[in-house]
Amino acid sequence: MYGLIGVGLAFLVLGVLISSKIDFGIALLSATGVLLLASDPSYTSLLWLRDILFEYDTINLAVVIILIGFIGYVYRDSGQVSRIIKELRIAVPDRRMVIASIPAIFGLLPMPGGALVSAPLIDEEGDELGLDGVHKAFLNWWFRHAWFSIYPLSVGLIFAASIAGVNIYHIALFNLPIFAVHLIAGAVFGLGKIKVEQQKDDGTVKFLLLIYDFLPIIMALILNGVFGIPMALCLLIAVIILMMQNRERYDSSNLPNLLKNGISVKLLMAAIGIMMFKGVIERTDALQPLVSLLQGHVPLVMVVLIAAFTFGFLLGHLPAAVGVGFPILIPLLPTINFQMAATLFLFTMLGYVVSPIHLCIVLTLEYFKADMKKFYRRATAAIIVLVSAIFLWLFVTGTLFMF
Repeated sequence: MYGLIGVGLAFLVLGVLISSKIDFGIALLSATGVLLLASDPSYTSLLWLRDILFEYDTINLAVVIILIGFIGYVYRDSGQVSRIIKELRIAVPDRRMVIASIPAIFGLLPMPGGALVSAPLIDEEGDELGLDGVHKAFLNWWFRHAWFSIYPLSVGLIFAASIAGVNIYHIALFNLPIFAVHLIAGAVFGLGKIKVEQQKDDGTVKFLLLIYDFLPIIMALILNGVFGIPMALCLLIAVIILMMQNRERYDSSNLPNLLKNGISVKLLMAAIGIMMFKGVIERTDALQPLVSLLQGHVPLVMVVLIAAFTFGFLLGHLPAAVGVGFPILIPLLPTINFQMAATLFLFTMLGYVVSPIHLCIVLTLEYFKADMKKFYRRATAAIIVLVSAIFLWLFVTGTLFMF
């Protein structure tokens, strides 16, 4: 029972620190300390922290997260993202596809603050199409997050697969129909009534340039997904390719400054904090009393799915919601496989995507001077379609009956 109390206290401390704008990694490490002291305040338990820190999974996750953050920084700092958008406008003949692709590209490229970076480009395209601020905000928000359920370089999905101990590509494949519905819903409710004329430019050359600009990410995914090379090594190769593509900008003289700005200590602390929190919960068996209490009294599927959604909704930050929620919810499951991990991730992501404290929503609405109520009214139909598709898919695949 002390362990369960420790979890409650840890979550309380985590909530207070996050609401006080403390970095998520530091907040999570602090919550881990509270959990440890409340559950098993002994010298042996302190050694757990050392063991967890030097485990392969912790080191691998930290390296992967650092490299992903670095790739995102170089893409933005080098101006390669701007080149991609210019090439896109010529390569894609339908302006509706352009305005949908802009936020999707920023969601695909691993960079923080992508919603605010894509907003001016959406604004420009939207003006030419005669769209109001709410419509632009919806498109910027909806298509930016389309990839999150399947993209192997998404930090949230990486955290989910690492904590659950399942293959990230299995989760991505399971979520593929939901990704398709996300795109379809966006096309119907966001692009359907926009009328445009087709562009007549030959975009073949620009399309090939798009492939060239995405080559670092494409190579990383092929080497990891097809040939099974460890993701950390694949991302290192991606960094080398990206640096070679921008060799005129980066040389030995500015390399120290590039490393200083491109390596995120915050992401590193978050990765370590997540693995520490997960490891301590596993070792203390802190949630066993809760499991015993729930068994036979409350439908487990209801508890887990509502809790996963709540974590995403309240935290408004996908990696944080996964990092906190997965270690707490996974021990409640009767079994853990890619279907269960994918289900937890989908509901966590759903809560995060619609959360009013979600930074992408806040920044997008602020940029376009759009009213939040009108924004959610426009988004309601697409959200209902997405939620319905998730429940239908879980029913068809039998995942709902695994709980």
